[in-house]
Amino acid sequence: MDEKTRSVDSVRPVARPTVPRQLNFARAGGLLLGIEVLGAVIGFAATVYFASALGATRLGVFFLFEAALATLATFSDFGLRGAVEKRISEGGEAGEMLAATLLLKLALLGVLAVVVTAFREAINDYVGAEVAALLVVAALLYELSVLSIHVLRGELRTEQTALLYFVRLVAYVAVAVVLIQFGYGAAALIYGLIASYLLMLAGGATRVSTRLARPSRRHFRSLVDYAKYNGVWALGGHVYNTMDLLVIGYFLTQAHVAGYEIAWRLTLMAGLVGGIVGNTVFAQLSAWRTRGEFERIEGTVRESLTASLFLVVPAFFGVLLLSENLLGVVFGPEYVLAAGALVVLMGEKIVAAVNVVFDATIRAFDRPDIGAYATVVSLTVNIVLNVALVPRYGLLGAAAATGLAMALNTAVLGVSLGRLHPVSFALRDIGWCVGAGAVMVLVLAGLATVVPPTTAPALVGHILLGGVVYFLVVLSSSSLRGKLRANVANFTG
Repeated sequence: MDEKTRSVDSVRPVARPTVPRQLNFARAGGLLLGIEVLGAVIGFAATVYFASALGATRLGVFFLFEAALATLATFSDFGLRGAVEKRISEGGEAGEMLAATLLLKLALLGVLAVVVTAFREAINDYVGAEVAALLVVAALLYELSVLSIHVLRGELRTEQTALLYFVRLVAYVAVAVVLIQFGYGAAALIYGLIASYLLMLAGGATRVSTRLARPSRRHFRSLVDYAKYNGVWALGGHVYNTMDLLVIGYFLTQAHVAGYEIAWRLTLMAGLVGGIVGNTVFAQLSAWRTRGEFERIEGTVRESLTASLFLVVPAFFGVLLLSENLLGVVFGPEYVLAAGALVVLMGEKIVAAVNVVFDATIRAFDRPDIGAYATVVSLTVNIVLNVALVPRYGLLGAAAATGLAMALNTAVLGVSLGRLHPVSFALRDIGWCVGAGAVMVLVLAGLATVVPPTTAPALVGHILLGGVVYFLVVLSSSSLRGKLRANVANFTG
């Protein structure tokens, strides 16, 4: 918020908050994690089914549609979701901010609808199906439904978003599975996606407590002041998530697209905790920063970094041993071509786990300009490396480009955050997690000499045993054990 806006707000009466101004991290994070894990299991099972029922080529068509949708969503939002979440979390005039956001967003969506219509033939040829009209509908529903999620987060009601995401996933899977039975092919997944966003929009709109109010120029300016940087930040997130897939779709085949996206989605499961931590702490850190309670921020950031890394560390060690088995046994031999990329992408998720915490903290300090700068640097590197490496090294080149760009982005954010506020890692706890992961690898390597993970039951056995070994070693740490007890007490208290 600029100085002029601050001076105006200082003489305006602030309405009584309609949302709680203190967030229970353990309860919100625990609820999100529980539902996210259940959702991940359902999503994983659905992806396995879709991979078998559709084959790599038709599944690649859907993945390219999703990538195109993500591109439209990024440009039609350009930072507005993050801006309205930030402004609502600060308290006061939430209705005006939400109304201004809706007007700006609808204008951007209208412009992009015209662009898609004008280039519909090129879009259809690239994706491999007649999808231009569906793309416009999906973008509208996606933008409005996700906006409701960000408003709920701004109201410090993050735990309520978990159920909405879960219901959306179930609706998507249910509709897609039914339509596949009727021979809709890749279109079954597209229709399922559209139906799921419609349902999430309905659920989110009924839960949001902020009511629309007439905005003034000041509200538009406040949003744009934040969004102009946050939009560049969001563009970087889009490039990070989809640039490699878009380049693969141009230089390689739709089967390569499917293999790489399957590998990417496997790594996303390991990053669940990091995403939840970032989404949970942002609004609370923002509220503390606004009230000047800086002493509460440092400890929360340190513990958030440990929580974000907790699951991705053992996942990386496990993938080092089981990448080919995970893709070949679970999805089919045509997806093993992405085994090397899977290892690199899982290593990238370790860096991403740190990145999400740095990202949330810097946004809470109302410094989206830092994120914008980091994004411009890493975005440029990502695009250049993808175009240079994918034609020569295929999927491994795409994964390397994404990993290097993420490392650079995280380094810039870390250095910049350190200048704003002290940042520290719980090195002993993180080191214990790394040691537990190494012990897990040794145990699984020994087991593989006796029972190779080449069948589904054997692979599941390896994964379960690895999880048990990791958690037993982790729980032998008194520090980590104490933190677990405290979080359980906060969740149930």
